[in-house]
This record gives sequence, structure tokens and C-alpha cells, in this order.
Amino acid sequence: MTETAEPRSWRGPKTSQRLAHALAQPILSGAVRPGDRLPNEQDMMALYGAGRPTVREALRLLEARGLIMLKTGPGGGPIVRRPAKASLSEALTLLLQVEGASFSDVTDARMALEPMLARRAAERITDRQIEELADSVAKLRASRGDREVFATENQRFHTLIAEAAQSVVLDVFVSTLKTIADGVRVGVEYSARKQAAVADAHEAIVDAVRARDPERAEAAMRDHLVEAERYWRHRYPELMTRPVRWTY
Repeated sequence: MTETAEPRSWRGPKTSQRLAHALAQPILSGAVRPGDRLPNEQDMMALYGAGRPTVREALRLLEARGLIMLKTGPGGGPIVRRPAKASLSEALTLLLQVEGASFSDVTDARMALEPMLARRAAERITDRQIEELADSVAKLRASRGDREVFATENQRFHTLIAEAAQSVVLDVFVSTLKTIADGVRVGVEYSARKQAAVADAHEAIVDAVRARDPERAEAAMRDHLVEAERYWRHRYPELMTRPVRWTY
């Protein structure tokens, strides 16, 4: 048998995908952890009875999914990593562009999901997380007019709310939608006055979750998103109908 020949057990139209699934199992189960090395190509070929092209394609699939990184050079090879939320954002943005989704479609989804996250956060948030939210608001106020700090803290605030909700599925999807429908990312500029208004809105949300008041937290988040969309529509009327784009 040549190096590239495939044993009968691995033949089929999706050979590399099947091997990628097999290689992913110990990663997904936690048997191997981020930073651990997987067997090298030669060992995988012997272990799974697969040819080199199949092994390499399977590894490329795992790398594309963010489960491994392929390190080159001496001591290199497949190294386990934890997929980043940004990887879903990239894939979803590409899909939304193919499907013809607009910026407004994404903000509608945020409007449906993010108030729910704020409600859950009010029910489940820890004292430490409340302190982090308050710290984010304080940094917004202290750096009013600083666009870089504003972008960082605005993203951080919504991420903290999503984490405090302790809902993995909602956290992943809302974080992804927030990345796609990020006004700063698509060119929206906020004056110092508008940044102060955002800080006020964030503080209202913090007050609600600190009081462990789910209904108030949900309403405060919805008011915040409605005001953000109103601002975008007024200052950037072309934005809401702009197609989602994978590249800018």
C-alpha cells in the first residue's frame, strides 16, 4: 500500500471530515486540554489507518474550526486550543452576507435577545461581576471623548452582562451579534456628549442588576438598545439598510 492509499474502513465521500470528528473527540471531552499536543502526522496515519492527504485535510478542518493550531518548525505539529467566540462571528458574518442580511436584521436580533440576557443577569449575577460592570461605567466616564476607551468599554460591558446571565448559548450568540452590529466597527462616531449618555444607560442597567430586579434590568437594556438604534437612524440613515459584510 502506498503512503496515500486509504484502507477500506476510511473510504467514503467524507473521509477527512470523519477523521476530523474522531480527532476532535478527546478535545471536546476534555481528555486533552488547550496547549496539549496531538500525535504527529505519522502516528495519526498508523493509529487511524489513514493516508497523509486525509490526515492533513482533517487537521486543516480542525484548525479552521479553532480546535487546534498547526505549529511549524522543529517541535511543531497540532496543538490543542480553545475556539474563540470570534470564530463564530467570522462564520456567521460570512453566512449573513451570503443570505443578504442587513445591519437592521442584526440589530433586530439583538433587540430580541439582549434584554433577556439582562433579565437573567439580574437573577444570577455575582457581587464581583457587579463590581466589574461598575468599573466599566467608571472608565467610560473618566475617559469621555476617548474613542478607543469607549469602544473597549462598551464591548466589555455587554460581554460582562452576557457572562453574568450564565447562559452559554445566549452568551455566544449575543456576543457574536454584538460584534457584527457594532456601531464603532462600521464607522459610527460618538461625541463626548453621546458617550456620556451611553454611560448613563449602562449605569441604569447596573443599578437594576445590583437590585436583582429582572424586569427593570430587561427594560433598561431594551431602552438602551432602542436609543442606540434611534441615534444610528438619525445620524447614519444609510446604516440600517447596509448589507452585512464579511470584509470592510
